[in-house]
Amino acid sequence: MSNQMWGGRFTSGPDAIMEEINASIGFDYRLARQDIAGSKAHVAMLAATGIVSQADADAIAKGLDEVGAEIETGAFNFSRALEDIHMNVESRLAEKIGPAAGRLHTGRSRNDQVAVDFKLWVRDTIDELDGQLRDLQTALVEKAENYSDAVMPGFTHLQSAQPVTFGHHLLAYVEMISRDRGRFHDARARLNQCPLGAAALAGTSFPIDRAMTARALGFDRPTANSLDSVSDR
Repeated sequence: MSNQMWGGRFTSGPDAIMEEINASIGFDYRLARQDIAGSKAHVAMLAATGIVSQADADAIAKGLDEVGAEIETGAFNFSRALEDIHMNVESRLAEKIGPAAGRLHTGRSRNDQVAVDFKLWVRDTIDELDGQLRDLQTALVEKAENYSDAVMPGFTHLQSAQPVTFGHHLLAYVEMISRDRGRFHDARARLNQCPLGAAALAGTSFPIDRAMTARALGFDRPTANSLDSVSDR
């Protein structure tokens, strides 16, 4: 746990070995784009429901865009002492806009924040992979057409069997990839529910609008159970 989060009965920061154990920034920096998107949707909802002022929400959104730009260009300095992508982004946001940055975490926990980050990342990755698989299928179909009359031996049990064409052989992989794309499609449909609003594990007393954040982030609906939402990851 970083010095910034260390408190209670402790009078000094954690030992270096604890920082090493707790730090996840070495891999969760990949969630930066999704973390910022989730935060922007969250703060827009906080303003729409009157939980934070529009002025603060605008400052936070602008600051998040600036932080995102720094990350995209490689100008951002990731800190291991800040443990994870969430603390790194919010610490830099506070440097940019001051105390208003603290209002971003209203009605939200690290638990539902990282859950939505993971879902957004997996969904984006599925979409990217699906596009690549579609391109591969297209290339295989084009090659199959070019070799539609190229005869080759078909094999079964490691022995030559019936003759087939090379085009027919290539189209078998098109079918296999179709099933893989179907599996990705099914996984995407199952994950496309928004955990924001589950907070630490049992929701929040703030009058948040979960449907609004779900729509803003392209989810089909909010998740139904808060405990499931934060443990699902």
